[in-house]
Parts: sequence; C-alpha cells; structure tokens
Amino acid sequence: MLKNQMKKAVSVLLSSAIVFGFTGCLDFGGGKKAVIEAAGELAENMAAADASKLIKNSTLDKKSDEATALTELLSAEYSTDDEKAFYKAVEATIEYEVDEESVSVNKGEASIDIVFTICDYSKVLQDEYTNIDDLTAAVKKAKTTEVKFTAEFVKEDKEWIPDNVGSKKFMKLYDYRNADINFALTADMISGFIDTTMSGFWLADDDDIYFDTDFIEYDYYFDSAVLDYAARGERMYFVLSKDGSDLYYGPDFIFGESTNVVCRVDGDLIGLSSGDTFETGTYTISLYYVGPYGDEIVDVQSCFVEKSVVVTPPTTGGGNPGDTFPGEGEYYAFEDLTFRSYVINAKWFDYDGYRTGDAVYSTDVLTIAFSLEVDPSCNITVDYSYYYTDKEDRDSIGEALQNPVYSNTVSPTSYSNGTFYDIDYPVGGEAAPGFYMFVIYEAGTSNVLMYGFCNVA
Repeated sequence: MLKNQMKKAVSVLLSSAIVFGFTGCLDFGGGKKAVIEAAGELAENMAAADASKLIKNSTLDKKSDEATALTELLSAEYSTDDEKAFYKAVEATIEYEVDEESVSVNKGEASIDIVFTICDYSKVLQDEYTNIDDLTAAVKKAKTTEVKFTAEFVKEDKEWIPDNVGSKKFMKLYDYRNADINFALTADMISGFIDTTMSGFWLADDDDIYFDTDFIEYDYYFDSAVLDYAARGERMYFVLSKDGSDLYYGPDFIFGESTNVVCRVDGDLIGLSSGDTFETGTYTISLYYVGPYGDEIVDVQSCFVEKSVVVTPPTTGGGNPGDTFPGEGEYYAFEDLTFRSYVINAKWFDYDGYRTGDAVYSTDVLTIAFSLEVDPSCNITVDYSYYYTDKEDRDSIGEALQNPVYSNTVSPTSYSNGTFYDIDYPVGGEAAPGFYMFVIYEAGTSNVLMYGFCNVA
C-alpha cells in the first residue's frame, strides 16, 4: 500500500517537475526570441536616428528632459546644411548586429547587447577640409569603429518594450551629432561672404571715380556668418596700389571680428602734404587672407581718381579757396571745382545748440543746417534738396535720393561776418533718427555742385 502511494506521489512530483520544466523552457525560449526581435526593431530605429519612433516605442516619457534632448539632437533643427550633410553621411555608415548570445530574461525584465559599427568620424575630423563634399567623401571611405549598447526591456501587455532609450549609454551612438565641423578657410570661402550689394567705395561717384580727393576708402560688408570665425584668429589685410605699384599696406585684422571692414588710406599715409590730393590714375584695393600656405587674394576693387587744377575766382575773399576744408571727403564732397573755388569754409552749422558732433544732431534739433562761406563776388543761385533714410546700405540710399523731403532755392546772403549759402532744413524739433543727405544743384538744372550728409541720433 505504502509502496503504491509513494509511486503515485513520485509520479505526480515527476510529472509536475517535467511539466514545470517544459513550461519554463517554453517561456524562456519564447521570451528570448521576442527580446531578440524587439532588439532588432530598436537597433533599426537607432541606426535611422528616428527620434519619434524611438520615443513612441519605448517607456520614455515624451515630456521628459531625456525625450526633449533626444528629439532636439536628432531633429537637427538648428544645424547648418553642412552639418546635416555630415550627419547623413555618418548615419549611412551605421550597421548593427544583435548579439543573441547575450540575451538575458528574468521574469518581466530582459537585456541584450547590440553592437553598432560606425565610421570613425573623430579621426576623419582630424584632417582639414575646405568643403562639405570633401568631408562626406572622407566619411564614406573611413574605417569603422564599434559602439556597444546594452538594451534593456520590460514586458508590458506581453510585449518587450525598450526601457533605457535616452540614457547616457544610449546617446553615445549619436556623439557625432555634437562634433565640431570647421572647414579650412580659403580665399574663395571668404569672398563668398562679401555682401556685394552693400560694399563699395565711400563718397566716390556711381562709376567709382573720385574727384580731387585726399583719401580713398573701400568699405567691405560681410554676411553675419563670419562672426563665427573670429575665435580662429585668422588674419587679413589690404593693399592700396596705383597703376600696378603698391603704395600702402594696411594693418592686419582678424577675420570675423566685424561684419564691416574699412579699407581707408588718407593722403598722409602715402606721403601727400596737407591739403594735397591723390594724383590722377587707377587705384586698386586688394584684400588678402593670410593662409597657411601663403597670402591669398580674396577680392580686388578699383577706382579712378581725377585731379584737377582749382580755378581761382575773379576776386579774392576771406580765405584761400584751394584749401581742403575740415570734414571734406568725410561727410561732404564737391562735384564742381569752379563752385568749390568760391568756397572759403564749409561745415554743418548749429543754430540751436543741438549739434552733438561735427556732423551729428540730436533729435530735438530745430534746423538742420549746412553753411557755406563764399567769396563775396559769388552770386550763383542754387537749388538744394534734403533726403532722408534710416538705413545706410546702398539700396536704401539710392531709394532715398529719389524722394526729397525738403527743397529750396537760395543765393548767397551777406552778413557782418561774411557771405554765406544757408542750406537749411527746418525740422521743428522732431527729427527722426537716421541719415540726412543734401545735394546742391546749379539752379534750374540737374548739375550737381556738391553733396553731403549728417546723422541725427
């Protein structure tokens, strides 16, 4: 009896153990297969750098800091086109292998290793490239390196869900998205940053001709992107030459420190005496980049200077009409030498005490006034117009000069202290900030005698 009872009990125990064993094996095998499949899907989304799928198909809270960081990194919303091209090239090299032997399943948790191969972009970036095409070509040819990631899963509703998406180890695969891409500067690159619509010779005419000038100035304007290059300390300079012979070498400056580069040469810098002007001829401003393999020409601009003999007026006045006046060539210039020969002095005048600089008024100025003292024998009647713009680029100035804000006709007026043209613009204490330009014409014609500008700030 006892024997039979034991036999039955043992049979029951053996049967239970066998069933339990088989059940355990079946659960483990099924779980392992499911984890491997889930790991493959995760690896595919990681290789594709698909943030939305990675977050959606994981336990990561889409409102969490980790999810935000992952989305921003992989979206590349604030990346440049070159950076995006680099990311795409690197991602094209990513391959993966799920290490099935490493799978571990413990109740509702599991882990498995995924081994990614990716181009060794860090070594690629140790070399210098001048454009994105060369860089992406190097990425394609580069040797690869491995990035191992141990993916963790939890079981939810009979499915294995990735549980460590967004972790530091997870993000390591995307270190290339934080790499600095700095292309080697070339003269062509720098030239491409020049804003040709704004750059030009200051106070030359539309044909880049100066008349009896004691300075030459070319103003370069660059795209704001150049500011990113300032930290590199790349040097540039300019050279002024006349008819092929170098006259003056400008000082070095750092590329990217400013979007505006002024290449100005005053007469004294090339040995001219005070009051003398540049000789007739073709003058060239050459902009240079001090490159690693020698100086490279970035840009060349030429102008022409005409030097004329000043005509002496029929009578003499209270000064020498041939003198160069303070501010001439800076904020006013003459176009007609005969008219200039009558002038004894020229300046922005201050009726009300609102002038704050040689050519600057405050906004509460009552009258913007340019004063021309002339020889008493001068009896020329002139027309003049004032023009206004709040921008100093060429297009805005050109548009402003089509629309005068004030016009008048005047003749010289004799005062106790001399004879003057009063080139006045009554603004009544409500002057808008910006640039006010005047042009003086021979009366009844479009012949320009002189022009100038002031600033209201």
